[in-house]
Amino acid sequence: MTTTTSVSSASTAASTSTSSSSSSSSSIDTSQFLQLLVQEIQNQNPLNPTDTSDFMNQMMSYASYSQLSEMNSTLLSLQESVNTISSSLTSTSA
Repeated sequence: MTTTTSVSSASTAASTSTSSSSSSSSSIDTSQFLQLLVQEIQNQNPLNPTDTSDFMNQMMSYASYSQLSEMNSTLLSLQESVNTISSSLTSTSA
């Protein structure tokens, strides 16, 4: 399982660089994800290459994470709007 070790090292290096460059954000962006994917491809064992379905699973997992993160920020924005409307209605009726 040399591939797993390479991916883990690349992932650790990327997360270290991400946390050092931006301590407020713990997620990676699309370009960092693609860099990790390229590193994984470059460092895989040529005699035992990673299965294509594994790459697709990784990409789909990242896409799902990205969509969930976007949905979370949208819901937080909606919650703030509802709270603002609610507080203005409460202060008007009181």
